[in-house]
Amino acid sequence: MKWRHLLQVIFLALLILAAASAAPETNFSQHPGFSRYFADNPPATTTPNLEQRTLLSRHRPRILVPGDQSGPIDFYRDYIAHGSLYDGQGEWVSSVVTPELLNRFKGDPRAEFRHLPSNPGSTNPVVYARIDRATLNDSSSGEGAGKSFVFLTYHAVFRHSGLPGGFIGWKAALLGLLGDLRDWHQLDHYTAVTVVLDAKETPVAVMLQQHNYLRTHLVGEAIELPPDGRVVIDVAARSNELYRHLQGRHRRRAVRFADRDGMAYLMGFNRQPLIAADDVTDSAREVEYALEFLPPDDAFYMFQGFLGERRLLPGRSGPPGASYNTLPEMKPLDVQLLSGYWREGNAGDWQRYRDARGEGEAGFAAAQAPVFLHNLGCLADRPSGCRLR
Repeated sequence: MKWRHLLQVIFLALLILAAASAAPETNFSQHPGFSRYFADNPPATTTPNLEQRTLLSRHRPRILVPGDQSGPIDFYRDYIAHGSLYDGQGEWVSSVVTPELLNRFKGDPRAEFRHLPSNPGSTNPVVYARIDRATLNDSSSGEGAGKSFVFLTYHAVFRHSGLPGGFIGWKAALLGLLGDLRDWHQLDHYTAVTVVLDAKETPVAVMLQQHNYLRTHLVGEAIELPPDGRVVIDVAARSNELYRHLQGRHRRRAVRFADRDGMAYLMGFNRQPLIAADDVTDSAREVEYALEFLPPDDAFYMFQGFLGERRLLPGRSGPPGASYNTLPEMKPLDVQLLSGYWREGNAGDWQRYRDARGEGEAGFAAAQAPVFLHNLGCLADRPSGCRLR
């Protein structure tokens, strides 16, 4: 066995030992910085108005899943309606959990909802949509007015999240000792597509949540829209991660965290990290779903506790609300948009990432802003002969 494989076996053995530890008391929602961010940026208490709903409906994504994978479900009717809620002291609250009851406990970081799966044939395919706005300024160009963008975000909900399809063979066998590879943790609602519109309400970019990082594609560069204008998205096998559509079966580079080694692999400038596996997409059918709307302060987005049972192994407990999708410093939409904009094999992106590492993701976002805006302008005015950077 090669030394690299031996290290992987040792690491997985340590994970097995870690399973004997106690389940976590709190989760990612208690990461330093979230309370300050949401205090400065309180989530709205209302749903989109009729005009906004029309816009959200017009640009809703087309979602394709593998043949053996169940599609999105209704968060409240198919998931929350089947299980029990426990308060921060571990005391049972109710086995009839309504939206109102869940929202009463959304501020308790130790509250826990334990899902009991219902008949998988009785689900209601739903995608939750919201609308936000942000302004992007390129400080390097001296243009203080900035560009305003509309962010249309669509969350698909899955009953559970599994490990990437690239975990096969001995890796899958060892991890299978720790839990179900298809049900690594209950609930997956970070699966989000954000369609970014310019001031003319034209789609110019698509942001995809993938594991613990985001990816931005410019329309016309890395992603093309079909005649109906609705972006086509592939759902990865087991993990539910979202990728731009490619016909047939494909491996997609994936890592757990976008640290330096992870980004080096994702960008194509280093080998795969020690413990990682690629996602696999092989879409077979399109999901027909209903579009629904919740206020951004709803428990779906803002629940601080566990929206799935707590399990012993780190990474296997249920997640908090969908708004806890990235680090607090990454929450501003302009930072998400720009830091997720990089291209595989692009040496300039990789150099800017390395140069900005000491400044965090916001530093990389600032470094990418001139490139993003330049390329955005080129794609909007193709006859000019402008070349993408």
